[in-house]
Amino acid sequence: RIIIDEAPFCALLTLGKKANRKARVVTFSHKRIHKVQEVNLQWKRYQSDELGRTVRLRLSTKGIKTVNKYGSIDAAARKFGLDLSKF
Repeated sequence: RIIIDEAPFCALLTLGKKANRKARVVTFSHKRIHKVQEVNLQWKRYQSDELGRTVRLRLSTKGIKTVNKYGSIDAAARKFGLDLSKF
C-alpha cells in the first residue's frame, strides 16, 4: 500500500485512496444486510519520459481514466503534485 503524506484529495483519488462505500444487499426475504463496496484497484505500469523508466502504480480505475485524460503519467503527476521518483 502506498502511503503519501499531505497529498491533495484529487491525488489520492488518482492513486486509489478513495474511501470504501457502504452498500446494502436485500435478500429474498427482504432482510437488509450491510456490505462494503471496495474500490477497484489495479496495478498498472506507465512509461515516465521525465524519469526515463517504467513506473508501477496501484491505481483505481478512475485514476487510470484520469491519467488517460491527461495523456501521460508525467502530466497527471504534475497536475496533482505527485513525485513519481518515489514509485
